Amino acid sequence: MIHDIVVDSTSDGSSLFPHWRVCVGGGRTAEALHAQFQRHLEMLQGDMPFSYIRMHGVFHEDMMVYRESGGVPVFNWQYVDMVYDHWLSIGIRPFVELGFMPYDLASGTETVFWWRGNITPPKDWARWELLVARFVDHVIERYGVEEVRRWYFEVWNEPNLEVFWKDADFPTYLELYERTAHVIKNIDAGLRVGGPASSGAGAAAGQSPWGHKFLRECRRRDIPIDFFSTHPYPTIHTVDLTGQGDMTWDGPDRLGVDLRGVDDLLAETDYSRLERHYTEWSSSPSPRDPAHDTAFMAPFIVRNNWLARGHADSLAFWAVSDIFEESRLGDGPFHGGFGLLNAQSLKKAAYHGYWFLSRLGSEELSSGESYAATRREDRTLAILVWNYRHYRGDSSPAQLRRERLPDERDKGEIYELFEPGRAEHFRLRVSGLTGSVRVQTSRLDREHGSVYDAWVAMGAPSHIRPCDLEVLKGRMEPEVEVECVASRDGTLEYPLAVEPHGVTLVEVSSAPKRLVPDLDSAPARA
Repeated sequence: MIHDIVVDSTSDGSSLFPHWRVCVGGGRTAEALHAQFQRHLEMLQGDMPFSYIRMHGVFHEDMMVYRESGGVPVFNWQYVDMVYDHWLSIGIRPFVELGFMPYDLASGTETVFWWRGNITPPKDWARWELLVARFVDHVIERYGVEEVRRWYFEVWNEPNLEVFWKDADFPTYLELYERTAHVIKNIDAGLRVGGPASSGAGAAAGQSPWGHKFLRECRRRDIPIDFFSTHPYPTIHTVDLTGQGDMTWDGPDRLGVDLRGVDDLLAETDYSRLERHYTEWSSSPSPRDPAHDTAFMAPFIVRNNWLARGHADSLAFWAVSDIFEESRLGDGPFHGGFGLLNAQSLKKAAYHGYWFLSRLGSEELSSGESYAATRREDRTLAILVWNYRHYRGDSSPAQLRRERLPDERDKGEIYELFEPGRAEHFRLRVSGLTGSVRVQTSRLDREHGSVYDAWVAMGAPSHIRPCDLEVLKGRMEPEVEVECVASRDGTLEYPLAVEPHGVTLVEVSSAPKRLVPDLDSAPARA
């Protein structure tokens, strides 16, 4: 079967807001002090710049922002300055997540992650308010109030889960949010604050945990809120930190259902004008999910972001890099980490998924189940086509367990997670053209640009030698072809075949003028 893609290059397009370029996640803030993490963020900003980055733990112990000496608070912003200075120097702003609790300010000893982020409320509310006030005052003094008004301040991370907030205590979280929001707004009313940053993984589809009661209390108590945030992971089980495979993935349209559910929630609570920031999202919330490394991620990212257009002000992929220590650094170069890049700076298919999206234009011309056609300001047409294969079923993913994934086994078996499929064939028909056109195709699938599959073909070495790393770098980019094609009566017809887990970008622009004239058509010399 051949699928037709029909594009009129002269038609009026509709405006397209690229929510996928607004924010990206990045582990914990102290990891941003690593030189390799900084290189990874610089690679992103060079290839496909994001506007904001969100990371955990700006108040965590390793950032050394707060301690008490003789019972007196002492503040230290040097590491914060190093991180924020670097971000701003490369054109990306903080989406500040306020947490976790500094040890000297914590009311208990409960922690989460290998790096032990404290999840308890403050022992002294006045000192928490002082910490927030001093932090906000400092960044305003350093960067200016006009700059900081462009930032976002989000209160805590996934407090609806006991693993992230002691006892998942809603009244205590509400007090944390209310006090924090008032402190920030009292400093400057133009600063933006929001929450509750709840985890939607495991919740009923279309239901944002704590959403109704949080917004209801904000309305009832006149608590400031500028944006609503939640994390729409499409899984039934919420946490798989050690890679035991105890997750079940929901259907292929779960993200759309969740985002429309938030739209309905905001309308029902009279908050329809609030910005909607989905401050964490990926195919799962596990830092040991083998699917994260595979070619599957490119069409997963492209398809879901495209279908979410108009329903999000940001959808922040979690996360930039496999330099990520929630469960320690992964033991091998491909260990199911969240990153767009692995620790060795190899671009995973997920990286290219965002690169493909970044090439779309600002006008939507047409779209379908497996394609998106857009126009850029320079009149170049950018058309994305994908072949998405979802997980086999609710039970199959749970069968892929840790014992099936040691280095000596065939890593290619990971693709057994997904529905089988074959290449999908498309016929691209573009009208309204003049003369010859330049057609550039960039193709990613398991054979082209999937560095994970190239690593598997190499034998899946647990340690990549420098010489082999260079080979993999040569295999980690999509295949690119360019040709000049004559249009017939102003119409281009172009066949495409997209393999399972594949994405193809077609860019159509005016063909360059010939440097040497066609001798058959040149005028005769006198």
